[in-house]
Amino acid sequence: MTKAARVAAIALCAGLVAAVAGQLSGNFDLPLVSGRAPQATHSGQPGNDGTDRAASSVPTVDELTARMTAAQDLLSARATAVKTRSKIAWMATVDAPAAAFRGRQSVAFDNLIKLPLGEFSYGSVQLAPELTSARTQRVGPNAWVAKVPGTYSLAGFDRAPRSFEATFTMVQRSGGWRIADDRDGTTAMQMWDLPRMRVLRGRSTIVIGNAPAARMSEYKVTADSAVHRVTGAWGKDWNSHVVLVTPSTTEEFAKLVLRSADAGLDQVAAITQGVIDPGQRAQGDRVVINPKAFTALQSIGRRVVITHELTHVAARSSTTRQVPIWLSEGMADFVGYSGLDLPRPVVAADLLTVVRKGKGPKALPTEADFDPSRTKIAPFYAASWLAVSRLDDLYGQAKVVAFYRSIAGGLTVNQAVGSDPDAIALQAFPKSFGVTEAKFVTGWKRYLTTLAQTRG
Repeated sequence: MTKAARVAAIALCAGLVAAVAGQLSGNFDLPLVSGRAPQATHSGQPGNDGTDRAASSVPTVDELTARMTAAQDLLSARATAVKTRSKIAWMATVDAPAAAFRGRQSVAFDNLIKLPLGEFSYGSVQLAPELTSARTQRVGPNAWVAKVPGTYSLAGFDRAPRSFEATFTMVQRSGGWRIADDRDGTTAMQMWDLPRMRVLRGRSTIVIGNAPAARMSEYKVTADSAVHRVTGAWGKDWNSHVVLVTPSTTEEFAKLVLRSADAGLDQVAAITQGVIDPGQRAQGDRVVINPKAFTALQSIGRRVVITHELTHVAARSSTTRQVPIWLSEGMADFVGYSGLDLPRPVVAADLLTVVRKGKGPKALPTEADFDPSRTKIAPFYAASWLAVSRLDDLYGQAKVVAFYRSIAGGLTVNQAVGSDPDAIALQAFPKSFGVTEAKFVTGWKRYLTTLAQTRG
């Protein structure tokens, strides 16, 4: 855990196995999206990519200071352009010959002013690794690369600004410095980079993306309804003003969640994504929809998916500690399936097939079980859901929710336990239910065996 905080993307269980559509889910721990870039070399020696650079291209200290100051002024002008909704001022910061980049920047500005922005600003410019001589010649005179952090918020939805980061290639023209590209480094896709982006407002939700309009409208209605279900199960002390991001392609989805498109994303229908500072509540989560996986579900499955994800949003925005992943995903599924009266043997078909073969789980699922790039994850979601469902059977929903909340921040833990969620859960079990976790797990495994003998 670093000062910049943990970035989590907790994926959903899309559910309704066998009878509806198959289980689509996954767990991701994303890299941090902020932090200092490696410093560029300021000598005639080879750069960090092994490519020689001409000594004459290396700026003096005064020149470097002037460049950084000019870049900062340029970025301030861009932030002001957004606040004043001046596209002319925004485009004036972009290099004229960079036709493709200008097109993307035009789209970005048009999208930004569609959003209910509460804040949009850039931070201090940092040096990114140097360009090669060949790239400098192609881009423009004295070209260099700046790494730029930024923050933004959606008014009425985010409790605190979210961070983003861009890498801009700067070129010097007769009129001063301009931005020529954003692809000479790592620039993560943001929602405002989506072509043909639309914004739909619901009672408690905002849906942002470039999915077909009818589909986005459906998401809005489903999410508004899910907010009510989640509040009924979890309580009212969460940020119930939620943001759904709905890209139109799997490639866009992968870029938005900083993953490779082939990293098991076919098992993932949506992801809850955001930054959580240690000891703090989540301040601005996003539910990002994977269009191909999500639209493969029937309507009841889509309802389960969104309710599942909003349960994550509720828990993350009202608690301050992590819980074991089986409890996090199991609770999200428990709320997701609530009110549907679906037969458990049908919903958990993938898991119970394994149990009937004598290869059922020996313990509650762990983090490694939810990595879609390594394994089929549907059985582990089902196992987690049935663990929480069994707790509900034995002790009731109120005690299960209280158990979750105690682990997630309500329980005072000793120094030896620290912040380990599994260790905290071991301590919380007897206080919440009057039995040890080990005793519960023994009974849960017997329950799975009994359930496996019931077909549909």
